[in-house]
Amino acid sequence: MNNSTKYAGFWIRFGAYMIDVLILAIVFGVPSYLLIGGDPVINTAIRLVIGSLSALYVIFMPATKWQGTIGKKLLGLKIVNENGGRITPGAAILRYVGQIISGIILYIGYIMAGFTDRKRALHDMLARTYVVKSQTENYPEPANSQVNI
Repeated sequence: MNNSTKYAGFWIRFGAYMIDVLILAIVFGVPSYLLIGGDPVINTAIRLVIGSLSALYVIFMPATKWQGTIGKKLLGLKIVNENGGRITPGAAILRYVGQIISGIILYIGYIMAGFTDRKRALHDMLARTYVVKSQTENYPEPANSQVNI
């Protein structure tokens, strides 16, 4: 493993998450508050659309050239694959599924980032991703690489 790689720990990742929550609350929360009325069918449809758009944001932003959400970008973080490159949409979807699982198991999957080597959460392990500080020039070596002497 390369010693100069700077992995993002739990608290900075939590900060990025909170920024994203704030952004999504403003972008989708205010309009939904104004649109939701008395009709339960319309309210449900609005919630489904907003939930879907929020999920698409969280899923596909890591697969863009930003390599993360706006919160991660603002805090100087990016999500990389085992070779230090941009993750694929498939890996981004797998990562999102892992985030749902982490939430179901009392957020233990998220908390793992504070205690694992390379500061990986459960969803990082499932999708074979890393969250690194974007100023880092070197990236993690693949987890299965071994040196034979």
